[in-house]
Formats: sequence, C-alpha cells, structure tokens
Amino acid sequence: MKKYLNNHNASLMKKDKPELTIPLEFKIACATYHLAIPEVLQLFIDHISFYDSLSHKSKDCYRFATNTLLSHPHPPIEGISPAFQTNRDAIIKYVREIVQMSVRPRTPEIKRRKMCIPIVKKIFNLMEPKVTTSRTLQLDEANTLQLGIDFSIMCETHNCRPEVYIQHFMDQVSLPETHARIGLHHLLENHAMAFFYQAISKCNALLSPPSHKALQVEFIDRIQELHLRLFIVRNLEKRREKYYELYDNYYHKLIHSV
Repeated sequence: MKKYLNNHNASLMKKDKPELTIPLEFKIACATYHLAIPEVLQLFIDHISFYDSLSHKSKDCYRFATNTLLSHPHPPIEGISPAFQTNRDAIIKYVREIVQMSVRPRTPEIKRRKMCIPIVKKIFNLMEPKVTTSRTLQLDEANTLQLGIDFSIMCETHNCRPEVYIQHFMDQVSLPETHARIGLHHLLENHAMAFFYQAISKCNALLSPPSHKALQVEFIDRIQELHLRLFIVRNLEKRREKYYELYDNYYHKLIHSV
C-alpha cells in the first residue's frame, strides 16, 4: 500500500510539473543578447493584455505579446469557457465595457488600456479558474514564473494551459530563420520575434566574463562575412542552415567560455 501511495504521489508531482522544453534556438537567441531566459519569459507573460485581445490599435510590446498568444491554434469551445460559466452575465457585461472603451474617441491607446485595468480585475475576480488554479509556474528547479491577471484570463478564455502559450512563444523565436528571410525579403509576420527584439531593450543584460567580448567581436565579423557570402544564395533552407551553424557555434563557445 505504501509503495502504491509513493508511486501515486510521484505520478501527481510529475503531472503537475509544466511540460516546457526550452528550444535550442530560444537558448541561442537569449545567449546572443545576454538575456536570462526566465526574465524574457516573465516579460512575455507580463505583456499579455486582455484589453489588447479585444482592441487592435496598438503597435507596442503588449500587442506583439498578445498576438503571439492569439496566433496559437485554439480548439473550438462550445458556448462560454468553463471558468466563466457561473458568473457569465456579469463577465459579458464587463467585456462589453472594455470593447466600448477600446473605441472611445480622442483617447490615446495607452490611456484606454490603463482605464480598463479595474474592469479586467473584476473579470479575474469573478472567474473560477480551471487551467490556472496556481498563479505560479515552476520553470525549473531554480526558477518560477508568476502568471499575471491578464495572462490567466486569456488562458481561461481559451481553456488553454499556461505552459502551452509559453512554449508557443519560445518555439517562434529563431534568429537563423529571421536572418535567412531578411536577405530574401521574404519576411513573415512573426509577433514572437517582434516581441523578442523589444525585450532586448527591456531586460537586464547578464554580466559577461571578459572572454565573451572577444567572442562577440569574432561573431560580428563572421556574421557580416556570412551576409555577403549568402547574398547570391536564394534557397531559404540553405541560408537558414548556414546561419544556424554560425549561431550554434557561437552559442556553444559562449556557454563553455569562462
């Protein structure tokens, strides 16, 4: 019996652990710009905006983060989301208030978003969480992520677990893919990459050992040479492969340098 309980508890713990796999290309992107992965992910969570999911006028970090979340394919939900069923009428009323606020004339978008914060909090307090029962997500043994009110509401709206959205964001970040497409003028709309580039200026750069400076100078020289060499290469996959080789090599030099 004791053995069964131990196995059962271990199974529950495993089930509660978020199924997050940090892609190598996301690690490469963060290492290239000396960003801490937990900080970038927390910044993404903090910029999810329920207001921006109903308004489409801003072009800032909130828009990029929210659009990244919305770009994830959502299975259809019949009727209202389970988390909102008990207080359905009140929540619908508040959603309508946000929509009305989003089209308010002669009001800057930043001010509209700020004015909707109390309404969003009311929705949060009325919902009965199903997929965000905990506001803390364990990223790894040393780091946790805090789920904001807006992020939690968006998860409940689409009945989607938080780690699914975080994984989706990381999976869309690729410096080799971006460089390969820029040279061909074949850029696709990528809100995750747009947010990542904005995050570079918002996150605190990690302190780097002196040896990283020389590696950085070497990398800049090599990528400039690669831009020139690939100018005549018009195959997207071949270009991506070459950029990936360069970034991968640089990444491993960084993590093994002291």
